[in-house]
Amino acid sequence: MAVLLVALLVAVIIGLVFTLGAVWIVALPVVVLLAAAVWGALAFSKRSPGSVVNRTQRPELLGPGGPDDPDAR
Repeated sequence: MAVLLVALLVAVIIGLVFTLGAVWIVALPVVVLLAAAVWGALAFSKRSPGSVVNRTQRPELLGPGGPDDPDAR
């Protein structure tokens, strides 16, 4: 998936280079290095999307016998 996103980004940048001129030729290495830095930071961080989901607290459902039931004991 990441390879497809990077390929799409490169294709868009190449299209902009041909459309807007040589300014983007200088900006291309900067964008690629920035994308690589963000990707590396996310890859080496201790938090993953799965760990965030695992730490989610379960909801306390309301209903008969729940915390808002005045007849519950």
